[in-house]
Amino acid sequence: MATIQTILAKYGPKIDNLDLELIIAHELKKSREFVLSYPEYRISENLIRQLAEKIARRRRGEPLAYILGHKEFYGLDFKVTKDTLIPRPETELLAELALRKIPTYAKASAGKQETLLRQGFGGQARNKKQKAGIVDVGTGSGNIIISIAKAIESKNLLHASCYMLHGIDISEKALKVASYNAKKHNLSKIKFVKSNLLGYFLKNNKTIKQFNNLIILANLPYLSKEIYSATLPTVKNFEPKSALYSPKAGLAHYEKLLKQIANLKNSCYTLQVSCFIELSPEQKKNLTFLIKKILPSAKIEFKKDLAGKWRVCKVSLA
Repeated sequence: MATIQTILAKYGPKIDNLDLELIIAHELKKSREFVLSYPEYRISENLIRQLAEKIARRRRGEPLAYILGHKEFYGLDFKVTKDTLIPRPETELLAELALRKIPTYAKASAGKQETLLRQGFGGQARNKKQKAGIVDVGTGSGNIIISIAKAIESKNLLHASCYMLHGIDISEKALKVASYNAKKHNLSKIKFVKSNLLGYFLKNNKTIKQFNNLIILANLPYLSKEIYSATLPTVKNFEPKSALYSPKAGLAHYEKLLKQIANLKNSCYTLQVSCFIELSPEQKKNLTFLIKKILPSAKIEFKKDLAGKWRVCKVSLA
Protein backbone atom coordinates (compact mmCIF):
# COMPACT_ATOMS: atom_id res chain seq x y z
CA MET A 1 0.00 0.00 0.00
CA ALA A 2 1.31 3.45 -0.97
CA THR A 3 2.01 6.19 1.55
CA ILE A 4 1.88 9.97 1.35
CA GLN A 5 5.66 9.93 0.90
CA THR A 6 5.54 7.62 -2.13
CA ILE A 7 2.86 9.79 -3.79
CA LEU A 8 4.93 12.91 -3.15
CA ALA A 9 8.02 11.23 -4.55
CA LYS A 10 6.20 9.95 -7.65
CA TYR A 11 4.35 13.13 -8.64
CA GLY A 12 6.54 15.82 -7.04
CA PRO A 13 8.65 16.35 -10.18
CA LYS A 14 5.50 16.58 -12.36
CA ILE A 15 3.43 19.32 -10.70
CA ASP A 16 3.97 22.15 -8.23
CA ASN A 17 4.66 20.77 -4.72
CA LEU A 18 2.07 23.00 -3.04
CA ASP A 19 -0.61 21.96 -5.55
CA LEU A 20 0.27 18.31 -4.97
CA GLU A 21 0.10 18.65 -1.19
CA LEU A 22 -3.28 20.41 -1.40
CA ILE A 23 -4.69 17.74 -3.72
CA ILE A 24 -3.56 14.97 -1.35
CA ALA A 25 -4.99 16.83 1.66
CA HIS A 26 -8.30 17.33 -0.16
CA GLU A 27 -8.63 13.64 -1.07
CA LEU A 28 -7.69 12.52 2.45
CA LYS A 29 -10.00 15.16 3.99
CA LYS A 30 -7.03 16.28 6.07
CA SER A 31 -5.07 19.51 6.39
CA ARG A 32 -1.92 20.27 4.40
CA GLU A 33 -0.08 20.24 7.73
CA PHE A 34 -1.19 16.63 8.20
CA VAL A 35 0.21 15.71 4.77
CA LEU A 36 3.58 17.24 5.68
CA SER A 37 3.65 15.80 9.20
CA TYR A 38 2.68 12.19 8.47
CA PRO A 39 4.52 11.05 5.31
CA GLU A 40 4.14 7.41 6.41
CA TYR A 41 0.31 7.63 6.34
CA ARG A 42 -1.05 4.83 4.14
CA ILE A 43 -3.39 5.53 1.21
CA SER A 44 -5.93 3.05 -0.12
CA GLU A 45 -5.93 1.88 -3.75
CA ASN A 46 -9.22 3.70 -4.38
CA LEU A 47 -7.78 6.99 -3.13
CA ILE A 48 -4.64 6.48 -5.20
CA ARG A 49 -6.80 6.26 -8.36
CA GLN A 50 -8.67 9.43 -7.39
CA LEU A 51 -5.39 11.22 -6.70
CA ALA A 52 -3.96 10.14 -10.04
CA GLU A 53 -7.03 11.49 -11.86
CA LYS A 54 -6.86 14.90 -10.15
CA ILE A 55 -3.10 15.16 -10.61
CA ALA A 56 -3.58 14.41 -14.33
CA ARG A 57 -6.13 17.24 -14.54
CA ARG A 58 -3.67 19.64 -12.92
CA ARG A 59 -0.91 18.55 -15.32
CA ARG A 60 -3.25 19.44 -18.21
CA GLY A 61 -3.42 22.97 -16.82
CA GLU A 62 -6.81 22.90 -15.14
CA PRO A 63 -6.94 25.49 -12.31
CA LEU A 64 -6.55 24.01 -8.84
CA ALA A 65 -9.76 25.71 -7.66
CA TYR A 66 -11.84 23.69 -10.13
CA ILE A 67 -10.09 20.46 -9.18
CA LEU A 68 -10.65 21.03 -5.46
CA GLY A 69 -14.07 22.61 -6.01
CA HIS A 70 -13.52 25.64 -3.81
CA LYS A 71 -11.57 28.89 -3.44
CA GLU A 72 -10.99 31.36 -0.60
CA PHE A 73 -12.08 34.98 -0.94
CA TYR A 74 -12.09 37.72 1.72
CA GLY A 75 -11.37 35.11 4.40
CA LEU A 76 -14.30 32.87 3.43
CA ASP A 77 -14.40 29.60 1.52
CA PHE A 78 -16.54 29.38 -1.64
CA LYS A 79 -17.66 26.53 -3.82
CA VAL A 80 -16.67 27.10 -7.46
CA THR A 81 -17.54 25.19 -10.61
CA LYS A 82 -16.75 25.58 -14.29
CA ASP A 83 -19.93 27.68 -14.53
CA THR A 84 -18.37 30.39 -12.35
CA LEU A 85 -15.29 32.55 -12.54
CA ILE A 86 -12.62 31.73 -9.95
CA PRO A 87 -12.53 34.56 -7.34
CA ARG A 88 -9.40 36.72 -7.61
CA PRO A 89 -7.55 38.40 -4.71
CA GLU A 90 -7.63 41.77 -6.51
CA THR A 91 -11.44 41.71 -6.45
CA GLU A 92 -11.35 41.95 -2.65
CA LEU A 93 -10.73 45.69 -3.16
CA LEU A 94 -14.23 45.95 -4.63
CA ALA A 95 -15.77 44.48 -1.48
CA GLU A 96 -13.54 46.57 0.78
CA LEU A 97 -14.50 49.87 -0.88
CA ALA A 98 -18.21 49.05 -0.73
CA LEU A 99 -17.95 48.22 2.96
CA ARG A 100 -16.28 51.58 3.62
CA LYS A 101 -19.31 53.26 2.05
CA ILE A 102 -21.84 51.52 4.30
CA PRO A 103 -20.92 53.15 7.67
CA THR A 104 -21.04 56.57 5.96
CA TYR A 105 -24.52 55.80 4.71
CA ALA A 106 -25.64 54.49 8.12
CA LYS A 107 -24.39 57.66 9.85
CA ALA A 108 -26.22 59.89 7.36
CA SER A 109 -29.39 57.83 7.79
CA ALA A 110 -29.29 58.13 11.58
CA GLY A 111 -28.64 61.88 11.35
CA LYS A 112 -31.63 62.43 9.08
CA GLN A 113 -34.00 60.57 11.42
CA GLU A 114 -32.62 62.41 14.45
CA THR A 115 -33.33 65.77 12.77
CA LEU A 116 -36.93 64.77 12.06
CA LEU A 117 -37.42 63.65 15.66
CA ARG A 118 -36.02 66.94 17.01
CA GLN A 119 -38.44 68.82 14.79
CA GLY A 120 -41.37 66.88 16.21
CA PHE A 121 -42.04 64.64 13.22
CA GLY A 122 -41.90 61.32 15.09
CA GLY A 123 -44.16 59.36 12.76
CA GLN A 124 -42.46 60.83 9.71
CA ALA A 125 -39.05 59.84 11.07
CA ARG A 126 -40.20 56.24 11.32
CA ASN A 127 -41.71 56.29 7.83
CA LYS A 128 -38.73 58.03 6.26
CA LYS A 129 -36.30 55.38 7.43
CA GLN A 130 -33.44 55.11 4.96
CA LYS A 131 -33.02 51.78 3.18
CA ALA A 132 -30.05 50.73 1.07
CA GLY A 133 -30.07 48.32 -1.81
CA ILE A 134 -26.79 46.45 -2.27
CA VAL A 135 -26.65 44.76 -5.67
CA ASP A 136 -23.92 42.47 -6.98
CA VAL A 137 -24.24 42.43 -10.78
CA GLY A 138 -22.73 39.31 -12.35
CA THR A 139 -22.54 37.58 -8.99
CA GLY A 140 -21.03 34.28 -10.22
CA SER A 141 -20.20 32.18 -7.15
CA GLY A 142 -21.67 34.96 -4.96
CA ASN A 143 -18.28 35.65 -3.37
CA ILE A 144 -18.61 39.46 -3.37
CA ILE A 145 -22.16 39.88 -2.05
CA ILE A 146 -21.74 37.05 0.48
CA SER A 147 -18.49 38.55 1.80
CA ILE A 148 -20.22 41.91 2.19
CA ALA A 149 -23.24 40.34 3.89
CA LYS A 150 -21.02 38.48 6.38
CA ALA A 151 -19.06 41.66 7.15
CA ILE A 152 -22.26 43.67 7.71
CA GLU A 153 -23.50 40.93 10.02
CA SER A 154 -20.29 40.40 11.99
CA LYS A 155 -19.47 44.11 12.37
CA ASN A 156 -23.10 45.13 12.93
CA LEU A 157 -22.78 47.85 10.26
CA LEU A 158 -26.50 48.09 9.48
CA HIS A 159 -29.71 46.93 11.12
CA ALA A 160 -31.35 44.14 9.11
CA SER A 161 -34.36 46.36 8.32
CA CYS A 162 -32.12 49.01 6.71
CA TYR A 163 -30.86 47.13 3.68
CA MET A 164 -31.70 44.57 1.00
CA LEU A 165 -29.15 42.39 -0.79
CA HIS A 166 -29.40 41.09 -4.35
CA GLY A 167 -27.10 38.85 -6.37
CA ILE A 168 -27.75 39.15 -10.11
CA ASP A 169 -26.56 36.84 -12.86
CA ILE A 170 -27.73 35.81 -16.32
CA SER A 171 -26.57 32.21 -15.71
CA GLU A 172 -28.94 29.91 -13.81
CA LYS A 173 -26.07 27.50 -13.13
CA ALA A 174 -24.01 30.28 -11.53
CA LEU A 175 -26.99 31.35 -9.42
CA LYS A 176 -27.32 27.79 -8.08
CA VAL A 177 -23.68 27.90 -6.97
CA ALA A 178 -24.19 31.34 -5.38
CA SER A 179 -27.29 30.12 -3.52
CA TYR A 180 -25.35 27.10 -2.24
CA ASN A 181 -22.58 29.39 -0.96
CA ALA A 182 -25.08 31.68 0.79
CA LYS A 183 -26.60 28.69 2.61
CA LYS A 184 -23.11 27.41 3.44
CA HIS A 185 -22.41 30.70 5.22
CA ASN A 186 -25.84 30.82 6.92
CA LEU A 187 -27.12 33.79 4.96
CA SER A 188 -30.81 33.92 4.07
CA LYS A 189 -31.12 37.66 3.37
CA ILE A 190 -29.60 37.65 -0.13
CA LYS A 191 -32.07 37.38 -2.99
CA PHE A 192 -30.52 35.78 -6.08
CA VAL A 193 -32.19 36.78 -9.34
CA LYS A 194 -31.69 35.80 -12.98
CA SER A 195 -31.37 39.04 -14.92
CA ASN A 196 -29.42 40.69 -17.72
CA LEU A 197 -27.53 43.19 -15.54
CA LEU A 198 -30.03 45.62 -13.91
CA GLY A 199 -32.95 44.57 -16.13
CA TYR A 200 -34.77 43.09 -13.13
CA PHE A 201 -34.90 46.47 -11.38
CA LEU A 202 -35.91 48.34 -14.52
CA LYS A 203 -38.90 46.02 -14.81
CA ASN A 204 -39.69 46.22 -11.08
CA ASN A 205 -39.88 49.90 -10.21
CA LYS A 206 -41.54 49.10 -6.88
CA THR A 207 -38.36 47.35 -5.75
CA ILE A 208 -36.05 50.23 -6.65
CA LYS A 209 -38.37 52.81 -5.07
CA GLN A 210 -37.87 51.14 -1.68
CA PHE A 211 -34.30 52.43 -1.71
CA ASN A 212 -32.90 55.84 -0.89
CA ASN A 213 -29.41 54.59 -1.61
CA LEU A 214 -28.24 51.99 -4.12
CA ILE A 215 -24.80 50.39 -3.95
CA ILE A 216 -23.90 48.50 -7.12
CA LEU A 217 -20.96 46.09 -7.31
CA ALA A 218 -19.89 45.20 -10.82
CA ASN A 219 -17.17 42.71 -11.67
CA LEU A 220 -18.43 42.15 -15.21
CA PRO A 221 -16.55 40.70 -18.19
CA TYR A 222 -13.97 43.33 -19.12
CA LEU A 223 -11.18 41.67 -21.11
CA SER A 224 -10.72 43.01 -24.62
CA LYS A 225 -10.30 40.61 -27.54
CA GLU A 226 -6.53 41.16 -27.52
CA ILE A 227 -6.09 40.67 -23.78
CA TYR A 228 -8.39 37.63 -23.70
CA SER A 229 -6.40 36.05 -26.55
CA ALA A 230 -3.19 36.57 -24.59
CA THR A 231 -4.43 35.08 -21.30
CA LEU A 232 -2.81 31.95 -19.93
CA PRO A 233 -4.19 28.58 -21.07
CA THR A 234 -5.20 27.89 -17.45
CA VAL A 235 -7.68 30.76 -17.81
CA LYS A 236 -8.65 30.63 -21.47
CA ASN A 237 -9.11 26.85 -21.69
CA PHE A 238 -11.08 26.38 -18.47
CA GLU A 239 -12.85 29.49 -17.16
CA PRO A 240 -16.11 30.61 -18.83
CA LYS A 241 -15.39 33.04 -21.67
CA SER A 242 -18.77 34.70 -21.03
CA ALA A 243 -17.46 35.85 -17.63
CA LEU A 244 -14.21 37.27 -19.02
CA TYR A 245 -14.52 38.69 -22.55
CA SER A 246 -16.45 41.80 -23.55
CA PRO A 247 -16.56 43.53 -26.97
CA LYS A 248 -15.79 47.23 -27.54
CA ALA A 249 -12.30 47.04 -26.02
CA GLY A 250 -13.69 45.17 -23.02
CA LEU A 251 -16.27 47.84 -22.13
CA ALA A 252 -19.49 46.66 -23.82
CA HIS A 253 -20.97 45.22 -20.61
CA TYR A 254 -20.11 48.33 -18.61
CA GLU A 255 -21.59 50.58 -21.29
CA LYS A 256 -24.89 48.72 -20.99
CA LEU A 257 -24.74 48.85 -17.18
CA LEU A 258 -24.12 52.62 -17.17
CA LYS A 259 -27.06 53.18 -19.50
CA GLN A 260 -29.27 51.11 -17.18
CA ILE A 261 -28.11 53.20 -14.20
CA ALA A 262 -29.07 56.34 -16.16
CA ASN A 263 -32.53 54.86 -16.76
CA LEU A 264 -32.91 53.99 -13.06
CA LYS A 265 -32.05 57.57 -12.10
CA ASN A 266 -34.59 58.90 -14.59
CA SER A 267 -37.32 56.72 -13.07
CA CYS A 268 -36.34 57.54 -9.47
CA TYR A 269 -34.48 60.84 -9.42
CA THR A 270 -34.10 60.94 -5.59
CA LEU A 271 -32.10 57.70 -5.65
CA GLN A 272 -28.45 58.06 -4.64
CA VAL A 273 -26.19 55.62 -6.49
CA SER A 274 -22.67 54.42 -5.73
CA CYS A 275 -21.35 51.99 -8.32
CA PHE A 276 -18.05 50.15 -7.81
CA ILE A 277 -16.61 48.81 -11.08
CA GLU A 278 -13.65 46.46 -11.44
CA LEU A 279 -11.57 47.21 -14.53
CA SER A 280 -8.37 46.39 -16.34
CA PRO A 281 -5.74 49.10 -15.66
CA GLU A 282 -5.40 50.21 -19.30
CA GLN A 283 -9.15 50.95 -19.47
CA LYS A 284 -9.02 53.96 -17.12
CA LYS A 285 -9.09 56.61 -19.85
CA ASN A 286 -11.75 54.95 -22.01
CA LEU A 287 -13.96 54.14 -19.02
CA THR A 288 -13.76 57.75 -17.82
CA PHE A 289 -14.88 58.95 -21.27
CA LEU A 290 -17.75 56.44 -21.28
CA ILE A 291 -19.00 57.44 -17.82
CA LYS A 292 -18.90 61.17 -18.64
CA LYS A 293 -20.78 60.52 -21.87
CA ILE A 294 -23.59 58.48 -20.26
CA LEU A 295 -23.66 60.00 -16.75
CA PRO A 296 -22.31 63.55 -17.16
CA SER A 297 -23.14 64.57 -13.57
CA ALA A 298 -21.37 61.58 -11.99
CA LYS A 299 -18.40 61.92 -9.66
CA ILE A 300 -15.60 59.54 -10.69
CA GLU A 301 -12.83 58.12 -8.48
CA PHE A 302 -10.27 55.46 -9.35
CA LYS A 303 -8.53 53.24 -6.80
CA LYS A 304 -5.34 51.20 -7.15
CA ASP A 305 -4.91 47.62 -5.97
CA LEU A 306 -2.02 46.33 -3.83
CA ALA A 307 0.09 45.96 -6.96
CA GLY A 308 -0.30 49.67 -7.65
CA LYS A 309 -2.56 49.15 -10.69
CA TRP A 310 -5.83 50.95 -11.36
CA ARG A 311 -8.40 48.33 -10.39
CA VAL A 312 -11.68 49.88 -9.22
CA CYS A 313 -13.71 52.86 -10.39
CA LYS A 314 -16.27 54.39 -8.05
CA VAL A 315 -19.11 56.21 -9.80
CA SER A 316 -21.30 58.39 -7.53
CA LEU A 317 -24.64 59.97 -8.43
CA ALA A 318 -26.28 62.20 -5.82
